[in-house]
Amino acid sequence: MTAVAALLAACVVTSPAPAQVLAERNACQPTTSAKSRDGNCMACRTGPISTRPSFIALVEQVRARSGSFDDIDRRIDTASSNPEVAKLLQGRNLARALYGSDGDFIAAGNASRCLLPDNDAVRAKATAIPCDQIPRDGLAVLLTAGQSNISNTGAPDQATRQLYQPHNVFYNFNRFDGKCYIARNPLLGTPGEGENVAVRLGDDLIDRNIYKNVLIAPVAIGGTYLEEWRARGGKYFEVLLSALAGLRDAQLEPTAILWHQGEYNAFAFTTNGAEDGTILNLTSSMKEAGRLSYLRNYLEIIAGLRAADVTAPIFVATATLCGTVPDEIIRSAQTSVPNPALEVHPGPDTDQIGLSLRSDRCHMSHAGTNQHAMMWADRLAENLASRSKAKR
Repeated sequence: MTAVAALLAACVVTSPAPAQVLAERNACQPTTSAKSRDGNCMACRTGPISTRPSFIALVEQVRARSGSFDDIDRRIDTASSNPEVAKLLQGRNLARALYGSDGDFIAAGNASRCLLPDNDAVRAKATAIPCDQIPRDGLAVLLTAGQSNISNTGAPDQATRQLYQPHNVFYNFNRFDGKCYIARNPLLGTPGEGENVAVRLGDDLIDRNIYKNVLIAPVAIGGTYLEEWRARGGKYFEVLLSALAGLRDAQLEPTAILWHQGEYNAFAFTTNGAEDGTILNLTSSMKEAGRLSYLRNYLEIIAGLRAADVTAPIFVATATLCGTVPDEIIRSAQTSVPNPALEVHPGPDTDQIGLSLRSDRCHMSHAGTNQHAMMWADRLAENLASRSKAKR
């Protein structure tokens, strides 16, 4: 019996009912025993994360379009002829194999959500501006999502210990209160007290005349796995819909989705271990199932956004480096996601930002954040140039 077969035999391998699209949050189980997962959590919350009518309507719209996920399942479930890979892709088997005691928490449809609150101290110092007063001329509305390297985790300048602050005036949509503010580090809407790459990006886009005006709508949550964002069973897809509903209530619509995520999914493959300390015996079947599962989760997030009538281009970063070396399994999945015909494009390859430009061998230093922003600006500029050329 192979290692994977033994692992699967120890699990209850059933044919689970399909995960619900945006399942009701009416329970606080399963929880996790691993401190690594608990560190990002507040007290369990049940019920919808917003009572805004536009949000509730958007949730129901995505639920009603659940058929859009069926083709993804057919493609992924038939992508490998290896029976061990097929079994790992069933239910939560792969999560339990890769994530130790955190597996059910990460992959479960009714798990407690780690929804950190708004940053009251930062909001108290922020300059509010009515969203309807933001100039629409040449306006980029960038919804930034994923995990910590696109949240407020960038290090300050080593010499001054000051965070980078923009020299142009642009804007920050706060998903918590549905209001707009003048953008400054740290941004509202995403955790952390450090620099956010999107602040540098806003300056770059204006300085290079790529856009006249910029609004950033950040929703990233550090320390999350891609599984946790999917529409079926994920805990955080509602965060995307809440931000989207708030933007639309303010007569704003994303012009681009920037997604930067992969370091946590790569952890098992680069360290041969789970966050809780479980040592893994990674097999070729586990690696292939990991690649296919990651691809499924990304395609499902994209399908969910399209079901919510998001037509903006979606940019998928290649990002796995955190502490050790890049991971080729997750990188391979990330580079398989873009499909320009469907307005899904490659984002920057941030694994090219080496450890010397990372403050803790994972998150960006002051200089690393600058390079990160320039890479995103290059991708957006290339996309606009391609669109302009296509119209000629």
